[in-house]
Order: sequence, then C-alpha cells, then structure tokens
Amino acid sequence: MLDFPGNDRVKKNVMKRVARQSTRLGALDLAADIGQEFNLPLNRIGEVFSFDEATKLGIEDMRLLIGRRAEKMFEYMVASLGQAELIAPEDTAATLYDGADVQAPDYFVALKTGERYFVEVKHARTKTFNEPVTFSKNYLARLKRYAYLKGHSLTIAVYWQSFGQWTINKVEDFETPKGTINLRFLDALQRNIAGAFGDRMIGVVPPLVCRIHAKPECPSAINEDGVANFIIGALSFYSEGREILCDLEQQVAFYLIFHSTWEEHGPVAKMDGDRVDFIEFFAQPPERNEAQEFEMIGSTAGMVSRHFEWLTTADARIVRLTPQLTPSEMAPAFDDSYRGEILRMWLFHIEPNYEPLIRKVGRGPE
Repeated sequence: MLDFPGNDRVKKNVMKRVARQSTRLGALDLAADIGQEFNLPLNRIGEVFSFDEATKLGIEDMRLLIGRRAEKMFEYMVASLGQAELIAPEDTAATLYDGADVQAPDYFVALKTGERYFVEVKHARTKTFNEPVTFSKNYLARLKRYAYLKGHSLTIAVYWQSFGQWTINKVEDFETPKGTINLRFLDALQRNIAGAFGDRMIGVVPPLVCRIHAKPECPSAINEDGVANFIIGALSFYSEGREILCDLEQQVAFYLIFHSTWEEHGPVAKMDGDRVDFIEFFAQPPERNEAQEFEMIGSTAGMVSRHFEWLTTADARIVRLTPQLTPSEMAPAFDDSYRGEILRMWLFHIEPNYEPLIRKVGRGPE
C-alpha cells in the first residue's frame, strides 16, 4: 500500500510469523514424506519425484491452485483485521489417530476475545444466491471428530468470489439431520460470525476522488503522437468535494478507492493549457440512495481479499499463493476507533441472526 510521509496510520495488529527455513527444513520434510510414500531412502527421492514437474502440475490444476490460494487469503485476511492472537495451519502434517477417521481443518484461530475455532476454508465461484457449498457426510464427520478430540469449535469460512464477501459459520448452525451441509450465500450471511474476527461493513459519502498531479516544473505536454509523459509530483484526495489533508485519512481514501466494491472511473486528464495538470480517478456506487448520507462501499475482509488477489495475479492468472507483503502491511488503515475530519466513515459490526433462516429472493422449492 502507498505510504504517505508522516503517516499516523493505525498499527495495532502487527502479527509476527514464526521463522521457518523452508529451503532447508521444508525440503527435508518433503523428501521424508515422499520416501514414505514410495518406500525409498532420502538419497533416492530424485528417482521418482521432480520438484519442477510437481510444481508445474500443481499450477495447471486450477481447482487446486484456487483452493490453496483461498486458504492463504483467509490467513492474511484474519491477520490483517487485528482480532486474532494466533493463526496456525492445522493440516500441514500427517496426523496419527485411533478409531474413526479424522481430518484436520485448514486452520486454528485464537481470537483476542478468548474464542477458539478450527476453520475449514472454501472458495466458492457460485454465480447465484441459491448455489450451495456442500460437505458430504463422511467429509464433515472426519472434520468434526478431529475438532472434538482437540476440544474446539469447528467453523466453515467461505470466500464467495462473485460477491467479494467472506462468511464464517459454525458447523452446528447448518448441519442437516443427514450429517451433511448445503451452505447458501444468503443463509451464510444471516448467521455470519466474521464480525468476531474483525470484519466490518463500511459506509462513506460518495464519490471518493484521487488526483495524480504532474510535477509542475517538469514537461507534461501532449506530443504529436497524442502521448503525454509526466513525472508524478503529488497525490490528492477528496471527499464530499473537500480535499483530504490528514495523512491518515489520505491513506484510508487510497485504500477505499482501489479496493472497494464501488465502480472505479477514470483516468480523466485535466489540462492546463497544453500540459497535463492532473489525472483523476474516482469511485462511486452504481446507484445512489438519496434518503441517507452514506453508501455501503464494502467490507474490510472483502477489501483485504481484493488487495490479496491483485498482488497474487498477473495477466488474469494466479502467479503466487501469497504476496510479498506481510498481513500488517495489507491491513486497512483504520479500526473501530477511526474518526475522520473530512473523510467520514460509518462502520457496522454485523452480528449473526439465529432466527429461522430467511428464505426469500426468488428461491425455488427446497
């Protein structure tokens, strides 16, 4: 994220990662697992396994690639929101067990409130509200037994890509009498506990404007080919028609403009004679509700995830599973204590509704 001089950005959620020598210990652990699978000593692993070939096959398996990136995205998202004390991958080792089958969920998360959860992460590319994320009876039973043996609640986190939204739900809220789960987006929203993880819905007054100013002492005229080369001299941001001068509010405006669900417009060039004065971008909702001051611009979890997707994608393809930035560097520049002088913000902590599920919005028969 862009850093502004003198920025007093909120930094209360700097999580640290335990150092791991992946090129040394990780390679040895991988070799041990492959040796176990093929009954080979460590010095003969190369006879049956090529790291380059395995990586190539993994990249070509889009379902695997998208799913693994979603798991990493969840970790970054929760760490960025500032309510977790510990986030630990849970399914990284071959667990020894006795009795009925078990399966480790993707993560264990300890919140600052004292709540402890196991989390199984899913990525949903559903196009409609009615298309569910499903868990078979055997799959769910393995996850539940693992959670039971280790003594913490089991939850399901789903990134609904088409809607740019995370939901986190307790398994017991959706398990059917048959021991399965059919989780639809609207149902998941109704009983969503992501607010406990730090997710907030955000409202601001549209539009938000960003101007990229040409350095005045440097050339910025349009040449005979219709191209103007210029050096950026400054950035300015505007809300409700007023320039945002506070460093923190500028940081927030930048984050919201480029990671929200609002439509981004521009660039539009503003000329000063024959030279470019500034280039303007602005974000606004597709429709305006004149009955209220603000419009919803998205959720903090959704914005972190859009930022994550942008940093791990090139030419519409996934090129990394994790960004080079740390979760704290990707965190929104605000928390619940934010109070803007120019850039006003409404933050909503949505709590789960445990009334009977609302089954409307044109659903067919169940």
